[in-house]
Amino acid sequence: MAFKRMEGFAGSVPQGFIDRSLKVCPLCGTNNPHWSIDQKMQMKLEGNLYLFQCEQCKGVLSSPVPDVTGFNNTVLTTTGLLKKLSGKKNGVIYLRIYDSGNNVDLKDSIGKEYTLQELNQMASEKSPEPEQNGKFY
Repeated sequence: MAFKRMEGFAGSVPQGFIDRSLKVCPLCGTNNPHWSIDQKMQMKLEGNLYLFQCEQCKGVLSSPVPDVTGFNNTVLTTTGLLKKLSGKKNGVIYLRIYDSGNNVDLKDSIGKEYTLQELNQMASEKSPEPEQNGKFY
């Protein structure tokens, strides 16, 4: 599957999540990231990944499917328990910089994990438009 916008019911959960959660790209600062999504299947305890690509800079963020869908909000689920045991907080969404795209200065950040709040803070620092007053979520 290639990156694409998920319009309609299929894919509406991850598309709605990224469109609502990151209105400004934390990698390039554009106010119109027009996120497209893909999914990566993997045999890891964290589960499969959703990949979110900014249309402007081609940077990619990833997040485990259970984080995006809300299954990691409690320790009553297996993935939620594994998240808690790994030292992360349940109810907090973590995203990883999967690919820096056109941002050569972020090559060192590939693989680093950030909370959604930290990514929105990064976006507010890079955004050229001050009218949002640092409030992106």
